[in-house]
Amino acid sequence: MLATVPVFRAYEAIRDEEAVLQLFRSNLAPYFVPEEEADLLAFLRGEVSTDGLPYFVAELAGHAGLVAAGGYALNHPYAVLTWGMVNRQLHGQGLGRAFTAFRIAQCRQAYPGKSIEIKTSQHTEGFYAKLGFRTLAIEPDKWAPGLHEVHMLLEV
Repeated sequence: MLATVPVFRAYEAIRDEEAVLQLFRSNLAPYFVPEEEADLLAFLRGEVSTDGLPYFVAELAGHAGLVAAGGYALNHPYAVLTWGMVNRQLHGQGLGRAFTAFRIAQCRQAYPGKSIEIKTSQHTEGFYAKLGFRTLAIEPDKWAPGLHEVHMLLEV
């Protein structure tokens, strides 16, 4: 488990863009494929409001750079968690669970009464299942050969 408590804050485009890309790159194979980097960059540059909401980053004392990033949005009829990732070297230490709980709480505050969906891969399906998400559908090879889309929902 983590020795220190992470600090969560709003994403700041000028300050954080390259660090988020580094987080993404730390999770290539099996969690992301290189072709998705262009989609992430477009998201960061075009869909995140200037004040950094609703996308967040996490910092941890003793670690250079960001250790996590992710957000939420409204995707009728559900809220949705967006572009979540944790520095690969920190997987399995509770940071992902803490950061996802933070994002869910923020999402529930912004969109009370909405269930929360996520489209993830088979590699993180178990992680989200432990947080109460249930699998709705699986689309094989959605993002790349062997990288399936798993559509999950966390009920209200």
